[in-house]
Amino acid sequence: MIGSNRVLLLFRAAVVIVVVLVTIRVAWVSDDALITLRTALNITHGWGPGFNATESVQAFSHPLWFVLWVWIGALTNQWILGVIALSTIFVGLAVALLVWRVTSLGRLILVAGLLLLSNAFIDYTTSGLENPLAYASIAALISLSLTNQQFIARYPRLWSAAIGLTAAATLLTRFDLFVLIAIPLGLLAWTQRRQPKRLAIGAAAFAIPVVGWFLWSAATYSTFLANTFAAKTNVDIPRSELIIQGLRYLWVSLENDPVTLIGLILGIGAALAVGPRLPRAWALGVLAYLGYVVWIGGDFMGGRFLAVPLFVAVFLLGITPLNVAGEKGDHKSAASVTTVATSIAAVALLVIASTFAGSQSTALTSPQGPRWEVDQNFNAGVSDELGIYASNSRTLKSLVDTLSLAYTNPDIAPLGDGTGLNRTLREINRATSNWPQSDGTFTLPSEVGVFCGFLGTIGIATGPTTHLIDSCALTDRFLAQRPAVPAEPFAWKPGHFHRAIPEGYELAIATGDPAQLPDMADRFRLTELWEQIR
Repeated sequence: MIGSNRVLLLFRAAVVIVVVLVTIRVAWVSDDALITLRTALNITHGWGPGFNATESVQAFSHPLWFVLWVWIGALTNQWILGVIALSTIFVGLAVALLVWRVTSLGRLILVAGLLLLSNAFIDYTTSGLENPLAYASIAALISLSLTNQQFIARYPRLWSAAIGLTAAATLLTRFDLFVLIAIPLGLLAWTQRRQPKRLAIGAAAFAIPVVGWFLWSAATYSTFLANTFAAKTNVDIPRSELIIQGLRYLWVSLENDPVTLIGLILGIGAALAVGPRLPRAWALGVLAYLGYVVWIGGDFMGGRFLAVPLFVAVFLLGITPLNVAGEKGDHKSAASVTTVATSIAAVALLVIASTFAGSQSTALTSPQGPRWEVDQNFNAGVSDELGIYASNSRTLKSLVDTLSLAYTNPDIAPLGDGTGLNRTLREINRATSNWPQSDGTFTLPSEVGVFCGFLGTIGIATGPTTHLIDSCALTDRFLAQRPAVPAEPFAWKPGHFHRAIPEGYELAIATGDPAQLPDMADRFRLTELWEQIR
């Protein structure tokens, strides 16, 4: 038995190491992450807490991830390598917490296979977005929720505080993750209903950081929620149309990343069918989150909103007792060998089946370009973001490969018409390390331009004094207050809800004078808004 435990421990370590190595191998940074990065650079270099230096607008939807990026960047001045390192650490921690809970070699092989073959999970082990932190915080929350009663009875205050703080960290990683964790948290609270002190400690540990963030956000941005919330919800689109688009989002995953949906089905199905109450609650949370994703119309990033549910589903598959022969007792038994062989065969079958289905595994192939065509009529406008940015030299591999080459672009370039501003990850890395410090005299932007899409890249390339008007309103609070009205059904892309730019708005930004707006109502609204955010 001691020897078999050592084998299991060895394989646990091997799984973590392999996932970390794959994470580093495919590491990349998306354009949306650069929107957060420009805000982080501005707040640490004296340009204010917004994406544009003249306005305090919260253009990111992951507060804790933003704070961590500010911290690692300010500490090291390595804004790109720093966030890749953070992502890798959190992914390693999340997978370690998962495999530590898996008690049989056969199950461990199946869990590892599903994680490594899920493009949604692997694609977003980096990207500069909050997924790695979400993996780690939810893995910690699941682990804490599974704590045995003896430990809870011995350290009730510590356990309660840890649950509250971890739940708060998950919520502050991305607020819509509340949909995923609400049901299991509710069940935990119910199990402790006769322990008012534990409930009070947990509630306080949860509330203090969350309320603290809301108060800071209100003081800094004059609003509790990110501007992205208004930009993506203030839309004149029928709910039925959003739901259809959300279902199309799942369909794109089925076509191009079938292992992710297989993993979701296996994990949710196992927990609901034979799992104890808590795994069932987590499974219901995953189902609720998938329903939420469909409800809001999905996303334009293929797999992004399925990555965290997949990770939770695989976690559930790893911890749910299936009473399979060979998962108990001596790992050298014939039944155990059979279970291991079955798991290996299942993983091999997944590789073969997905290959024949035309799906390219991120972990096995490390894509160098888009793996599927994308527009509204092909794949529902859902794009292969990793493939797109790999072809634009936004991967860690491209940064390493070009270390010996001379730089061809300046750190900061004029805006012009916006062309020629694409940058490799190595160039972005240098530009962010050399981000200029404000001297306190800045009042008006050096240039003003209107864009939607590629906003983060252009924002880094043109520096802090250029004001970018986001016609999709993610970074523009004035436009976010105006409803997006698509010209016809499905003439929109998730996350890209265009607004018409009011006459005189660009000139008003350039001159700092709302009177440039000929429409009196618009002029009044802009004047009132600028009193809050300037």
